Amino acid sequence: MIQFDNVSLEYSPGQFALQNVSFTMPAGAFAFLTGHSGASKSSLLKLIARLEKPTAGDIIIDEIDLSRLKPRQEPKLRQQMGLVFQDNQLLNDRSVFDNVALPLIIGGYRFKDIKKRVNAALERVALAHRAADDPLSLSGGEQQRVGIARAVVAKPRLLLADEPTGNLDADISTDIMRLLMQFSASGVTVLVATHDTGLLETFDFPQLQLHQGQLVD
Repeated sequence: MIQFDNVSLEYSPGQFALQNVSFTMPAGAFAFLTGHSGASKSSLLKLIARLEKPTAGDIIIDEIDLSRLKPRQEPKLRQQMGLVFQDNQLLNDRSVFDNVALPLIIGGYRFKDIKKRVNAALERVALAHRAADDPLSLSGGEQQRVGIARAVVAKPRLLLADEPTGNLDADISTDIMRLLMQFSASGVTVLVATHDTGLLETFDFPQLQLHQGQLVD
């Protein structure tokens, strides 16, 4: 599903965010991307999502060589991915339903299909009863669950989560992790960037460890 072959990301001469990173992650796997703050975990996720382009090396996502991907093909690639952020990035002037529906609206889905998919996604994260509410009326954990519903509403094959529990307490973090694991159990490939040692000790999944832009484990 994900293959990096000697991938480097150089922001300025001699200043590398990532350097010679190689790994393979099979379809349907669940893994942690670890490392201290500033280890370039977010940069690696951005490369997968094609929000950044590598300076060197090859990236293959679901048998698609990103170096050969044309700009007009990038939106279709991203439709196969769901992104979960630490700060949720919800639109506070829109309802929970509208926030979750946004990827489908951008994708040109019919309203009938949008309604069905959004309701199903909110049901899955146990927030169907909050569909009409303002995001600001939700707790931090509930807002993160809305972010997850938005990430999976288009039924992606790959779910990328960037510090999804960074602002949450331990119990809610565990709930979020178990929710992500449910999607993994249904066949979605899940990569979670985190430096939360509590999660790493509690959940025994493979770890890709970054240190100063290099993969050390």
